[in-house]
Amino acid sequence: MKGNLKNNLTPETHTVVDTIIRIGADRMNAQVELKWWGDDADGFIKGYEFSFDSVITSSTHWVFTSNQDSTFILTIPPGKDTIDFTFWVRAIDNLGSPDPTPAHLGLPIKNSPPSVQFISATNNPVISFPVVRFYWKGTDPDGDENLSRYEICWNDTAQTPYSIDVIASSATFIASTFSTTSPSSNVYLNNDLTAQPFLMSGMILNDTNLLYIRAVDKAEAKSAFISSYKIFIKKPHSSNLVVEAYTSPAQSASALTFYSQNLTASGVADFDTLNLFQQQGGVYTQLAPDNITQSRIFSLFNHIVWFSNDASKSLSLGQRTLDNFFNANGKLFMAVYVSSTFDEQSTFLDFTPVQSLVAYSDTALILQDTSSVFSQQSGYPDLKSSVIISNVKPFNLITGSTPIYNANLIGKKISTNFLFPWSGASTVMASKTNQSGQINFIFSSLELQKLNGLSNAAQLFQKLFVTELGM
Repeated sequence: MKGNLKNNLTPETHTVVDTIIRIGADRMNAQVELKWWGDDADGFIKGYEFSFDSVITSSTHWVFTSNQDSTFILTIPPGKDTIDFTFWVRAIDNLGSPDPTPAHLGLPIKNSPPSVQFISATNNPVISFPVVRFYWKGTDPDGDENLSRYEICWNDTAQTPYSIDVIASSATFIASTFSTTSPSSNVYLNNDLTAQPFLMSGMILNDTNLLYIRAVDKAEAKSAFISSYKIFIKKPHSSNLVVEAYTSPAQSASALTFYSQNLTASGVADFDTLNLFQQQGGVYTQLAPDNITQSRIFSLFNHIVWFSNDASKSLSLGQRTLDNFFNANGKLFMAVYVSSTFDEQSTFLDFTPVQSLVAYSDTALILQDTSSVFSQQSGYPDLKSSVIISNVKPFNLITGSTPIYNANLIGKKISTNFLFPWSGASTVMASKTNQSGQINFIFSSLELQKLNGLSNAAQLFQKLFVTELGM
């Protein structure tokens, strides 16, 4: 076949909309969806190139795409509310030839200010030591990719705000010192273990605090400041923490009084307190919003005295939050009531001196109101129960742990109510040591305030907390 080869015909390009006329408040948001298409009389379209250059020249930078639509976030220069962009698009045919007359579309854009709101965590304590965490969520009508940063202030928005990277959805604030009531605070973003390079001012100890936050977009448009809920931030005044972890207000008050009076009588007069499971309106008032924050609170102290009527709640929380405390050579005493419903297959005891609880089918172990609790170590006074405890959980020890007290228990067949002397394992208090050979954890499955039948609690406290734990 003979003939003359025809020159390649260049493609034609079209935008779905050829003109946009919008003025004033009716201008488009900076997030726009654009569509285009092309045709080629002697071939086919293999793709498209687009540009937002204001004028097309030989040096224009084109971006290739095989799509016929896309959503763009158009960045408005900082300080400007509006701008006109020009979108250029040209088809590329199967021979690589571009449309010499690209289609174009004028885009009248206005910037929309961003917004931000605080997000409620599982717990939102209204009282806390100076380790506090807040969560938030920022949005932008022009696309969340248009967010630039967050700005925060403690208590007063007139001060220069502290800038936070837009990747952050939460931050933890830890006072850098307790020697003043207005300390600077270290700022930890999200779950970071390393603080931000700059300290933040404005936190006030022993007072109610508000955290303010606003969102800033890439055009420097700012949302209004919004405030967090109020939180009273307590100044620690000692290295000793008394954790009252009762779930009953009546038991809580009497237990705290018992420990406070006997700690003071034994010479430990300086200690802070944490009412761990206190609730108001079904919401915890002092429990941290997450395990990382609670761990950091416990790590403010060298010694913790923890007592509770709920072994499951206390042991599960302790297991998840005390590693850093122990790693910093912290020393813990924990006395908890272990109910008959405690899950003996749980891993809650893994960090304690306990290898397993003593339990037999159809058998409950009872401590009478005159029963003795015998010391297994020199210097510990013998004790006597002051109440009947109808469910006692003695335990077996992990290797290297040391028994401190065994109890004189009575066995009871649950099915028949038959009582008999108990001759099995009866350890109810034991200790374990850290890698340096120092006692760092004493655990009791009996509540101490129920063992003062001989009125010698002060002597017990002296041995436990002063001699053994070094408070």
